[in-house]
Amino acid sequence: MFDSTQGEPLQRPACGTGEPLLRFDGVDADGERTGLQACSVTLHRGEVVGLAGLSGSGQGVFLRLAAALLQPRKGTIWYLERSHRGRHHGSFRRAGGGFLPADRLEEGLIPGFTVQDHFALARGLPAHRARAAAEAAITRFDIRGRPGSPVESLSGGNQQRLQLALIPEDAALILLEEPTRGLDVASGHWVWRNLLARCGDRGTIVFSSSELDEILSVSSRVLVFYDGRVVRDLRGEELDYHAIASAMTGN
Repeated sequence: MFDSTQGEPLQRPACGTGEPLLRFDGVDADGERTGLQACSVTLHRGEVVGLAGLSGSGQGVFLRLAAALLQPRKGTIWYLERSHRGRHHGSFRRAGGGFLPADRLEEGLIPGFTVQDHFALARGLPAHRARAAAEAAITRFDIRGRPGSPVESLSGGNQQRLQLALIPEDAALILLEEPTRGLDVASGHWVWRNLLARCGDRGTIVFSSSELDEILSVSSRVLVFYDGRVVRDLRGEELDYHAIASAMTGN
């Protein structure tokens, strides 16, 4: 849940003017209800890009293509000036990318594994160093759990905090799917304060949300999806609730 009227206001970032970071060039791909069709967009360092659209309109496919979890049927995806063709998610992570899916226990975390296990797996650490990393993250990210806690025993908010902690500090690109779904208002604001503080003007955030209030509160740019296509690319003074809602329904 996200409510922009609660808590300390979030500062919407200025439009990114940095170098190109992620480029889709004529991309078609399968997936979800509509797949993705004829997608050509370029995202820059320092942008916070919201993906708006009705469920299954292509946002999830876009994020998974960017994270090298899917491969396009047509076209090319460039990340840090290198083609995604033939690359896998592990190489995306090693190149400074992070992806937080909406279903934390289906795609993001591994049920039965502990907090410590996740640091060992994500960072390739031996047990004693993984425990130290888990303890540091528990303190820094205020995770209500212990290094030996199974991740399914954590609340939704604490699972999301753990996912954030697993992303490298110097991540160039953070992709998120419904980042505040299932969280209380305070946890939702904490997530965004952390993300915005970490990225600054060098990192890029791309996220989907079914809540337009969330998208408008933090985005410097919004891509609107309808029936598998990006139908509007809005930024600055163009960011308007009614314009986005209208485009989401094909108007």
